[in-house]
Amino acid sequence: MAIVALTDLLAGARPDTHPIAFLNGEPITLARWRADIVHNAERLRAKRIRRTALVCEEAYWFVTGLLASIHIGSCVILPPNLQSGTLSELRDGFDVLLIDTNMGGAGLPTLALEQSGSESASLRLELQRSSISFFTSGSTGAMKEVQKSLENFELEARALETLWGAQLEGARVFGTVTHQHVFGMTFRLMWPLLGGRPFQSDFQIAWEPLLDSLTPGAVIVSSPAQLIRLGGLPPLPPALKPLIVITAGAPLPESASEETFAIFGCRPTEIFGSTEAGVIGWRDSAAVPGLWRSFQGVEVKVGTDGVLLLRSAHASHRGWAEQADRITLAADGQFRLDGRIDRIVKIEGKRVSLDRLERSVAALPWVSAAAVITLAESSLYLGVVAELSPVGKRDIAELGKFRFERMLRRELAHSEDAAVLPRRWRFVDAMPVDGLGKRRNADLRDLFGQSG
Repeated sequence: MAIVALTDLLAGARPDTHPIAFLNGEPITLARWRADIVHNAERLRAKRIRRTALVCEEAYWFVTGLLASIHIGSCVILPPNLQSGTLSELRDGFDVLLIDTNMGGAGLPTLALEQSGSESASLRLELQRSSISFFTSGSTGAMKEVQKSLENFELEARALETLWGAQLEGARVFGTVTHQHVFGMTFRLMWPLLGGRPFQSDFQIAWEPLLDSLTPGAVIVSSPAQLIRLGGLPPLPPALKPLIVITAGAPLPESASEETFAIFGCRPTEIFGSTEAGVIGWRDSAAVPGLWRSFQGVEVKVGTDGVLLLRSAHASHRGWAEQADRITLAADGQFRLDGRIDRIVKIEGKRVSLDRLERSVAALPWVSAAAVITLAESSLYLGVVAELSPVGKRDIAELGKFRFERMLRRELAHSEDAAVLPRRWRFVDAMPVDGLGKRRNADLRDLFGQSG
């Protein structure tokens, strides 16, 4: 099924009976969706809403509220969650909080989306009227606003369809990531809608309910945070194996790739991108380690000090723009990520790559995963948050924390200058990550009693 523009889809490019989503196990037709958009747009217009905050648990109601707001010319902001602190920080930016019928509004002026009761409505959407604000925390935890348009997502969906559309004909899309962020909105909603594949409205944090509803030949949109916790699930029967498992947000460990293959019968396809740029590159986890391929419409080149320069048809910026990553270009145009530019710091006058030091710590036999961060008191120094391997758990129990830390520092001293060795350590059962498996410095610093 060929991809269609969003305006054409809503204007009748596909039959009214075409299923666009499954909500509570029931198909939602294009006609019903169109009617629900128009109905809720009229409710917003009657209240003279000009700035909408949208937070929905169900993807169907999310995309309905999104297009209802855009249809009346309302600017849309997408809070990453319903936490009171998040909404308070964004409160001056919206007139009403648009929610699911089953969600609370944290004491704010709210409007619950509702079904129209009709399946007859005409709708002509103007993409140039769309303004959608995402809020990304980056590495520091402070929220940063990024504005995008529906046109950005439409161009991105075309690039994805060009690459994978032919092999995903008729597939239903399932997910373990929220649609409130760019990755989930792109892969769980916009690409399926424009490519003619119905999406499962709910997203599951646990694997069991997702697998209970899984259909043959599906698309699964997930993240490293979930794929590293498959928990020894039994392999799926051949008839239920998905066509593709897509992941983004953080590097996927090789062990998670192997377990995904053992359970689902296909290795994950990893996506590299950002909120501002959208999708940049992809790689098959079974292919040449570390190398990424650019999507159609994306150009990359190397700038000063190896910094990634990007020009993309679907990014929120135009022209060449410097990114926060360093890369090495291969002869065939593929590229390797060499770490973020904000991960080089000076400790006692010495330049230290936090990425390289993390790899050194994680390579120790006592450690299975590590995060290195900067901490500050009278001067800047380094701290490590580490998940211990079985031998590490055994030895820390025998030696005690103080002697165990001295042993780790002694081992690192074989390859690291004494001035830059980590001074403080925290040992955790699981690394603190967000819903996409990304580590935030703010969460890591909390473990040391430091904020910011």
